[in-house]
Amino acid sequence: MARDGFFTGLDIGSSTIKVLVAEHINGEMNVIGVSNAKSAGVKDGIIVDIEAAAAAIKSAISQAEEKAGISIGLVNVGLPANLLQIEPTQGMIPVISDSKEITDEDVESVVRSALTKSMTPDREVITFIPEEFVVDGFQGIRDPRGMMGIRLEMRGLLYTGPRTILHNLRKTVERAGVKLENIIISPLAMTKSILNEGEREFGATVIDMGGGQTTVASVKNQELQFTNIYQEGGDYITKDISKVLKTSQKLAESLKFNYGVAYVPFAGTETFPVEVIGEVNPVEITESYLAEIISARVRHIFEQIKQDLDRRHVLDLPGGIVIVGGGAILPGIVELAQEVFGVHTKLYVPNQIGIRNPAFAHVISLSEYAGNLTEVDRIAQAAVRGDEQLRHQATSFERPNQRAPRFDTHPIEPVQSVQPVQEVESEVATFRNEVPQEEPKASFTDKMRNLIGNMFE
Repeated sequence: MARDGFFTGLDIGSSTIKVLVAEHINGEMNVIGVSNAKSAGVKDGIIVDIEAAAAAIKSAISQAEEKAGISIGLVNVGLPANLLQIEPTQGMIPVISDSKEITDEDVESVVRSALTKSMTPDREVITFIPEEFVVDGFQGIRDPRGMMGIRLEMRGLLYTGPRTILHNLRKTVERAGVKLENIIISPLAMTKSILNEGEREFGATVIDMGGGQTTVASVKNQELQFTNIYQEGGDYITKDISKVLKTSQKLAESLKFNYGVAYVPFAGTETFPVEVIGEVNPVEITESYLAEIISARVRHIFEQIKQDLDRRHVLDLPGGIVIVGGGAILPGIVELAQEVFGVHTKLYVPNQIGIRNPAFAHVISLSEYAGNLTEVDRIAQAAVRGDEQLRHQATSFERPNQRAPRFDTHPIEPVQSVQPVQEVESEVATFRNEVPQEEPKASFTDKMRNLIGNMFE
């Protein structure tokens, strides 16, 4: 059963850090505060500078506290799928109490017995998810507590990750002045929050298009079948625009949000001025030309994903593909994805008031996942961590001065990329000072795709 209380999600991205505070009441989740701050000390979704990342997180938490009117003490942090390993495991113990009634301690003991698998020193258990319990041979039990039995067995999935990444994550959160309530595997939270019951059962794929990277997770039979991270995202689109148009990244980001279209047939013929380095006067650029630059990068990302989905035989799942993330805001992204993947594709937009934006889907899923952890899940987590913290009820925060919750309804401000600019091997065409008299050649898309492809050879 879900818990009532306040749950804070923390999404540490390469471009932005998002914090969301949600109140869970009787199974309903209400967002009471959210923040979106520029990231620092994070590269490819991994913390590379603890002090810089901690300062950025602290700033984002302060903004969320002000909007929510509460003090944040615990956070639930999303962990990307970098080098994630999943393996089935099982445990078995005798029920030793005189009454033979299964208790919380028995559940924790059987989980501990399943955690005895040996692993290399560089890896650590992130989480353990019980799938079923077996009491004296009776299978399919979700919660054995209160039942009578002599032998208790359990089957579940063990998730492990690099010890260094986990250590740096914990240390950074600690430096930010808050405590870590849960480390949540992002693909698990995303698929559970975004996909409905039928899609998780019959199969679907979620593509999260972030700033510095794109995350893919395929689920079927309620279990992750495939997850991967591609080190390209919205920031790379900005870099392409900047490189091809010979303009600053700040202006390139503005062009992407104001005029950008991911699907070339959707682009208009309107022109707009661009300040080009080396030119005295601004150069007029057409929307269709900008769309060709954007489309080439997005298509390249999608084609990489398609190859892996085909290889793992999860491209044709009945639920198709669901796209989320900041990069999903671009008009025509669904149409381009459907053209590349050849399967049903849709855009997911959160329905929470004030944050109906695909960029917030991940941080919403973290708060939702934490609030929906069952008692058995929390006991399993306590066994993994070796402490009692996760057995406690959700923390209730005092609202100072009874301030009413406030919502940030402003759109996300474009954040300049912090990733290094990639070198472009081919010379790009120079632009003249006058307005182009004819549309760009149709073969430009192929040239851009080849240009981007050469970078990865």
